[in-house]
Amino acid sequence: MNRNAGRQGGQSMVEYTVILAALTAALLAAGPGSVEELRQGVVDKQRGYSYAVSLSEIPESGDLQEIAAYYKRLGKYPALQPQLAAGGQKLSQFVSQLEQADKLLSQFDPANAGKPLQHLPGWPPPLPGL
Repeated sequence: MNRNAGRQGGQSMVEYTVILAALTAALLAAGPGSVEELRQGVVDKQRGYSYAVSLSEIPESGDLQEIAAYYKRLGKYPALQPQLAAGGQKLSQFVSQLEQADKLLSQFDPANAGKPLQHLPGWPPPLPGL
């Protein structure tokens, strides 16, 4: 071990002490109210953070039915529960229609591109609401 290593450690401790003393002196020189203002500012920030965290109860899920059940268990947002459930049903219907379209497109043959599409099974696809 080098003899200078111990001196360097002592030098950095002196530097930290000088900086801490300077900051303390600057804070106290501004007046006794500045310490109280600093303390109050820290308290206010902590209260704001705690309040924001208490509001954040968003479940991490892509399933709207699961989110609706989560809010129902919590007893929160009763007006949102039926909307989420209805949205989940509509989303499920859309996904099934998308899967049907994907299945039809997987059967597409570019050689028949100029011909009518009646040769595809399930053509024409049923349109919802008509």
